[in-house]
Amino acid sequence: MRFSCDFRAVRDVACAVTSELRPAFLPAASPARACRSGTGWLLLVLLLAPSAGADERVVLFDAEGFADTTAYAPGDLTAVSQGGGHWIPATGTARPAQLVDLQDDRFPRVFRRYQTGQQPTDADLLDFPPAAHRRLTLSFDARVSTADSRTLDLFLLRPGQTEAGQQASVLIWGHEPGKLSYFDGDYHDLADLDDEWHHYRLVHDLDANTFDVWIDGQQVGQRLGWRNSFPPGTAFGRLRIGSIRGQAGDYAELANLQITTVPGPPAVALLAPERLGGILDPEQPLQFQITSDRPLEPDAIRMGLNDADVTDRLEIAGPPEARTVTLSGFAPNTSYRALVRAENSRGTTEQELRFYTFQNQVDGYRGIWFTLGQMTGEYGDKYSGGLAFCFSHTLTPMAIHAPEVEKTFFVYGGTTGPEERYLLVMASYYDHRRHRVPRPTIVRDQRGIDDPHDNPSLALDDQGHVWIFIAGRGRGRPGQIFRSTEPYSVAAFDKIISREQTYSQVWYQPQRGFLHLLTLYTRGRELYWETSRDGTDWTEHPARDLNKLAGFGGHYQVSRQQGNRVGTAFNYHPGGSVDRRTNIYYMETGDFGETWTTVDGQPLTTPLDEIQNPALVVDYESQGRLFYITKLLFDEQGHPVILGVSSGGYQPGPANDPRKWEITRWTGEAWRTRTITESDHNYDMGSLYLDGDCWSLIGPALPGPQPYFTGGEVGRWVSQDRGETWQFDRAVTRNSPQNHSYLRRPHNPVDPLFGIWADGDSSQFSISRLFFTDSTGQRVYQLPYTMAEDEAEPILLDPPEPPAPETTW
Repeated sequence: MRFSCDFRAVRDVACAVTSELRPAFLPAASPARACRSGTGWLLLVLLLAPSAGADERVVLFDAEGFADTTAYAPGDLTAVSQGGGHWIPATGTARPAQLVDLQDDRFPRVFRRYQTGQQPTDADLLDFPPAAHRRLTLSFDARVSTADSRTLDLFLLRPGQTEAGQQASVLIWGHEPGKLSYFDGDYHDLADLDDEWHHYRLVHDLDANTFDVWIDGQQVGQRLGWRNSFPPGTAFGRLRIGSIRGQAGDYAELANLQITTVPGPPAVALLAPERLGGILDPEQPLQFQITSDRPLEPDAIRMGLNDADVTDRLEIAGPPEARTVTLSGFAPNTSYRALVRAENSRGTTEQELRFYTFQNQVDGYRGIWFTLGQMTGEYGDKYSGGLAFCFSHTLTPMAIHAPEVEKTFFVYGGTTGPEERYLLVMASYYDHRRHRVPRPTIVRDQRGIDDPHDNPSLALDDQGHVWIFIAGRGRGRPGQIFRSTEPYSVAAFDKIISREQTYSQVWYQPQRGFLHLLTLYTRGRELYWETSRDGTDWTEHPARDLNKLAGFGGHYQVSRQQGNRVGTAFNYHPGGSVDRRTNIYYMETGDFGETWTTVDGQPLTTPLDEIQNPALVVDYESQGRLFYITKLLFDEQGHPVILGVSSGGYQPGPANDPRKWEITRWTGEAWRTRTITESDHNYDMGSLYLDGDCWSLIGPALPGPQPYFTGGEVGRWVSQDRGETWQFDRAVTRNSPQNHSYLRRPHNPVDPLFGIWADGDSSQFSISRLFFTDSTGQRVYQLPYTMAEDEAEPILLDPPEPPAPETTW
């Protein structure tokens, strides 16, 4: 299928589909509309529903006052279906909600959600029939035990989902004392909060991705933003009721919970795979559900798959108002695009479903695109774009050269296809002798997570086995450790452990084993370390068992190994806020973590827990400057050199210029800071190279096609006097259609792979491609986005001008 339109000019409007190229299985009157942008295909569903009366509504769920004692017996909430919905109570250390009799004429029985304080999220889930069109309303009465702490979070989600990337509206009681807030990537106070009963009505505009809030009949918020944006026709069918970082013993109570929608065409919700753009085992069936308040006949459901009509292969089950549709018989390692059409007396829906049957490998190098969701003004998000190799201040190394086999192994955050934000942890290598790359290997399918905070780092042991350390996020999303089945191979991996761990920085020392520096979210982002002789004895309880390195507010670190010596440099987060990160600290160990010292050998007592301590290198806080730490290296004399960007503030845009790329190096007697260049974003991060007196920097510090957004054009700067003065050498990339970001160096780089990075449009969703360059910056290669064979040559860009992204299916 081919569609066309100018996305920038008509971004929010459906564009006409070329009638002669309409899929054969759809009739000429089909209402499908599609819009092609630089990001790929976006299906915009045109709904053909008869207009409903202003007061007409469909009840999707009604707790009916929690009066049904069969479903809501006093005590713990159980997994029960009632009122059109199904409850999934909290498990593990979280306590399920309680059904409590108040002996109150107004609310005889209520749903009480206690906080345990034992884990980041105490939550119960309510699944209800999915709604996809026009308006969805939540109404309920609520009160909290205290207005001074966070007692209740209410999240609307896509069916079956819990991850942050699947959340729509987010309403929060007590994030700020005495305030009701909403979250759209940042927190916004909405109304004053007390501990009395109030009636709430949340009216969602599903097409506009906004919601209105009414309290006791008064509107307090209009067209409030969601945490994430979704295309029209996206179905929502889950409510999460709980709290993040609640205080033990605090609680919130709900009564009279009801969920309604306006009449509309049938809603299509994907069941397997769990998320649009996900991976389906080719031996398992595709499954989706079509729901409506009016009956839907089986012969009113049609489906095309990659432009072929497969309607006669569909297996349809379930009641007329909730049809479950199954399709089997898929080829492995194939990209699929399905168009589902469903029609009843409410109207017609057409929905696109994209999925992939990749098994161990992906047929090309595709980077993950991500946006944090903290919009701060006209210059967009705090960071966004092609983040396959993020973050320089959390993960290292992401590439290592193995001279024994003349290969550079590397890891990155990948995705399934050009339209997807579906994270895959990927591993591959560049064969220097043959100038080839294989199809990259899927180490782990992150199953719907779109957040590259889960990106990997790697290590090689003395037998040549490739070790992959996957970062989790916070305390609720675990990380994993994998080991290659064969030495010097990424063909297959065995999982060693899954546990709480984030931001792994892994250093292997022959005869000793692994020294693992990592972050745990104990009291903010605190630094820890552990060792393992052979990688088989990792603790399952890091927060309980590991040694803490530093913990005063929170930290991001960079580290480096030279022989048996490992150094770490880190900043600190005043008040726990990463948006105030500042200062540089440095410490090192020469005895595998037994002792830690300052750069000049002064012993340190761990954990460091004071802002002013002997490890302090630069006091940026006293200068009113932030510091975004990027890289740590040792020069030929063994002196540490620290690279980072100093800034006037966390928000993007010219107001916080100048953003200075600076090195701070130890001379043998003192720390000395010098400026290399300036750029236009705090997260413009590159790599440093030290060769005797000649030092060089390669990074995206030049203005790019999306100025003041993450990344830019890649340039090279050179110093001939060990970093005292710097000169611009050359533009490594030019005339790029998308910004380049997070240029990473192998631990021990060998030409031509000296720096590797990804591109992406930092101002809007786009495909993201992978590139590398040599030590001179004169030769730039693109890794193939699609591969027809098992191996391919990297594509030399001569001149070094990346082509416009191709987004065809």
